Amino acid sequence: MFAVSPVKFYNPSFGIFFNNIKDDEGNIKYRGDTRICRDDLYFPDVVNFLDKKYKNVPKVNVIMHACSNGEEVYSFLGVLVSRLGQKASKFLPVSARDFDAEHLKLAKKGIYQITKSEYMLANNFMNGNFYAYFDYLPQKIVKDPLLKYTNTVKVNDMLKTFVNFKQSDILEDSKQTDFKNTILFARNFWPYLSNIEQHELARTLSKTMDNTSTLVIGDFDKEKANVGALLKIYGFAETKVENVFEKPKNDNYKQIIKNI
Repeated sequence: MFAVSPVKFYNPSFGIFFNNIKDDEGNIKYRGDTRICRDDLYFPDVVNFLDKKYKNVPKVNVIMHACSNGEEVYSFLGVLVSRLGQKASKFLPVSARDFDAEHLKLAKKGIYQITKSEYMLANNFMNGNFYAYFDYLPQKIVKDPLLKYTNTVKVNDMLKTFVNFKQSDILEDSKQTDFKNTILFARNFWPYLSNIEQHELARTLSKTMDNTSTLVIGDFDKEKANVGALLKIYGFAETKVENVFEKPKNDNYKQIIKNI
């Protein structure tokens, strides 16, 4: 049984991890922005969808690209385990990957500043078991005055055993991956790819994924790069769960892809 420490929260608006990666000329190449239970994905619905889809599959692979500092990875794991219990084991461990080595160092440490709103949302998604997966740490002294309105938590060792971190580039990684019975989180980085790279990735995923695969993207991808429409061109269809896509069970789309 896990003891829950009393925690006071103040500022409900600050808790997002921001990290701008720039080129030699100072232009932003990509961002590592993320947060606990990022609100463009309703995690309980995603978990329920995956539970039903893979009900009769003994082992399911989960790959989370552009994992940034790991907050979304641990969010997904907390919701998955708290809602599925022992049934979650077939989805574990997940493979979390990122292009940036510094992001992975932060992810392995698993120490985060969270706000009251983040905690309340995550705790609800995790059936009231947030502190079964995150340990409260005494507030650290920080220079940024905004951070004094948040609390510090650390992912506990149990949850860390459910994830393997790896540095990799999805453009190359996707060409070498068998996506059968695989869930791919490829979220909120598509706008940082060139138009050619976006089509290259969508085309590759269309060829390497089938109806046993699941692709998860984000609002940022849809709003800034129209990725929802792009995926439809390459044979994907959005499910009833927002930002979750599948391939059709028939092969009619294959002839279309050959002509793209």
